Amino acid sequence: MRRQLPPWAMGLAIAPLGFYYGFVSTATPILLAAHHVSVGRISEVSAIAFSPTFWAFLLCPVLDVRFSKRTYALFFAGMSAVCLGVSTLLSANLVAYTAVLTTGCAAAVMFGNTHQGWMPDVIQDKHYSHVGASTNVANLGAAGLFATLTIVLVRKLPALPAAGLLGLTVMLPTVMLFYIPLPAKAARGVAETFSTFLHDLYVVCKRPGCILGAVCFLSPTACFALSNLFSGTGADFHTEEYRVTALTGIGVAVACSLGCLVGIWFCGRYPRRMVYILTGFGGATAALGLIITPHTLPWFAAGVLGYTFCQGINYTAFSALCYEIVGPGNPLASTQMALLAACANLPISYMTAVDGHFHTTHGLAGMLGVDALCSAAVGTLLLVVFHRMGYLGKKAEVVLAVG
Repeated sequence: MRRQLPPWAMGLAIAPLGFYYGFVSTATPILLAAHHVSVGRISEVSAIAFSPTFWAFLLCPVLDVRFSKRTYALFFAGMSAVCLGVSTLLSANLVAYTAVLTTGCAAAVMFGNTHQGWMPDVIQDKHYSHVGASTNVANLGAAGLFATLTIVLVRKLPALPAAGLLGLTVMLPTVMLFYIPLPAKAARGVAETFSTFLHDLYVVCKRPGCILGAVCFLSPTACFALSNLFSGTGADFHTEEYRVTALTGIGVAVACSLGCLVGIWFCGRYPRRMVYILTGFGGATAALGLIITPHTLPWFAAGVLGYTFCQGINYTAFSALCYEIVGPGNPLASTQMALLAACANLPISYMTAVDGHFHTTHGLAGMLGVDALCSAAVGTLLLVVFHRMGYLGKKAEVVLAVG
C-alpha cells in the first residue's frame, strides 16, 4: 500500500499555486519596472492577471465530475507551468504578457481549487487549522521564494533555459499528489453537473455559513492587496532592486510562513471569523507605519514584514474557515471552495487597482493610506454588525458548522 502523507504535509502540495501567485505579485512588478513600466500600469496588469481568482469558479463544477482530483490537479498544474514559462519571454510586450499571465493564473486557480476541494474529504476537523497553515506556508511562503528564484534565473540565465527551469519548478511539488488518498465518492456526469449548476450554486449560497463567510471575504478589510505592489515601490524607499527582491521574496516567505504557523494558535482559541477580520487591522497598522516612518530600507523592511506576518495569520484563518464551511462528504466541495476563494480574491483585485491608482494620483502616502483606511473602516463595521448579530462568540463556530 502506498504511504499516505500526514495532514500538514497534504497542505504543502498546493505549492504550485503559491509559485504562480508569487510570480504575479512579486516577480512581475520587478520585471516590468525594469522595462520602466509605471506602478499604476503594473497595478493594472496585476489586477487583470489576478482576475481569474474571482471568476474562474464558474468553471469549477467540472472539477467535481468524471476524472479524479489528482488528474485535474496534474493537468492544471502543467498548464500553469507552461504559461508561466512562456510569460517570462514576453515581458517586453505588455499585452501578450498580460494575456498569457492571466491564462496561466486561471489554470493555477483551477489547480488550487482542486486541491482545496480534495482536502475536506481526507482530513478531520481537528486538523483544519494545521492544514490551513501548511497550505498557506506553501502558498504564500513559496510565493516569496519563487519570486526570488525567478529574478535570479531571469537575470543570470538565457531566456529559454530560465523559462524551462521555472516551469519545471512549478511542477515539482505535484509529486506529493500521488501520496494523498482520493475521496471515495461517485463521480457525477458533466452534463448533469452543468445542467444543475445554477441550482447547486443557489443551494450553496443560501447556507448561513457560506453567507457569513462571503460577507467577510468580499469586504476589503483583510485582503492585503499591498502585497501585490510592494516589490514595485523600491524607488519610493530608495532601495536597490536586489534588496527589494530579497525582502519581498525570501523575507516575505519567512514572515508569511511564521504568520501562518502562529495562526494555528489563534484559530485554536478564538472564532476563526474574528481572527480573519482582526488581521486586517494589523495590516492597516503596518501600512500607516510606512507613511509616518522614514522612507529607508530598515523601515521599509519592518513595514513589509509586519504586513506580511499579519497576512499569514489571516490566510490560516481563511483556509480553516473555508474547510469548516464546506465540511466532509460535500459533492460540490471544489465548487464551493472556489466560490469562497472567489469572494476573497475579488477585493484583492479591486484593491490592487485602487491602491495603484492612488499611487499614481497621490503618491506612496495615498496608496498606503487608502489601503489602511479601507481595512480599518470596513473591519470595524463588520465587527459591530457581527457582534450585534451574536456571531462573534462561541456560537459563531456552531452556526458555520451546521450551515
